[in-house]
Amino acid sequence: MQRAKKDKGSRPLWQQAVDLDVMRKLPFWMLACVTMLVAYRAPYGRRPAQFDWDISWAAIEWSLYKPLHILMCTALMVLGVLAYKWKRWWLAALLTMLVGLGWEIAQTTVAGHNPRLADLAPDFLGVVLGWLIVEGIRHAMKPDDYLFG
Repeated sequence: MQRAKKDKGSRPLWQQAVDLDVMRKLPFWMLACVTMLVAYRAPYGRRPAQFDWDISWAAIEWSLYKPLHILMCTALMVLGVLAYKWKRWWLAALLTMLVGLGWEIAQTTVAGHNPRLADLAPDFLGVVLGWLIVEGIRHAMKPDDYLFG
């Protein structure tokens, strides 16, 4: 029983790579990278960089009809809370919104896409929906079985 615990630095590199914290964060960052690549993809070619800064109510209303933005931000928020645990839900929300901003920046030169600041509204709606899903799961689980830390 005098066997001492090895600290993280003395383990082989491959064992450090499969650390639980890394495994919790991996799905969030993989989905974020894949969606960023999809946003940057230009099947119809490129155009000069263009960004719409309009945040009027009409532009926001138009943007709210984008279910993919809402769905992806909901998934990213749930995965972000799994990755960074419930105590840092604000970090998951911030990172999800930054990924949404990254989508808009990636689309600035894509022909057929109109990147706009108002598209962050459905992203925010997805973050709120993801937060509600996580909160619902947390309240449905026993405290000992929390997935979200």
